[in-house]
Amino acid sequence: MNTKNNQRYRENEIRMETAMLELMKKVDFEKITVKSICEKAGVNRSTFYAHFIDIYDMMNQMENRLHSELLESYRSGEERIMFSEESLYVFLRHIRKHRHFYKIALRTRRDFPLKQGFEPLWNQIVKPQCQRAGISSEDEMMYYFVYFQAGFTIVLRRWVEGGCRHDERDIAGIIKKCIPSAAFSN
Repeated sequence: MNTKNNQRYRENEIRMETAMLELMKKVDFEKITVKSICEKAGVNRSTFYAHFIDIYDMMNQMENRLHSELLESYRSGEERIMFSEESLYVFLRHIRKHRHFYKIALRTRRDFPLKQGFEPLWNQIVKPQCQRAGISSEDEMMYYFVYFQAGFTIVLRRWVEGGCRHDERDIAGIIKKCIPSAAFSN
């Protein structure tokens, strides 16, 4: 029986995700259908729907898996300071590796690419910088945070839509240089 978490179930899921990624390289996301994914993966529509609600659910699950992969790459290396050039480099390498996925994911994004990045970014970057600048209202701090999120997301989007032509270290340096100005010095 093909039940959740058995080997065949997982293999079908991998085939469908691989098919989706291959299609994303050649076809606009809006034109990708469940039928085209199933044909490319060699599975039935019922198999697709046993795994995903729809294509958007599939993208969401893929993003969650990619996030886990990214976190694992941080765990396997030495401790890195959040938003150091080295940690940004690891993040950008991950984005480049999965650029076809992120090209779609970033196209409509309005918040930080990895939702799970909110708390450390808030506690380690935004809040301390705001407090150093004399801002004590968390409501006001949130406006700065939203500003930083938007800028960071747009930089990633531009880089990915440009085919990740620039080296990750160059983009990491640009983002790092933007942090002090986005970190609210008057």
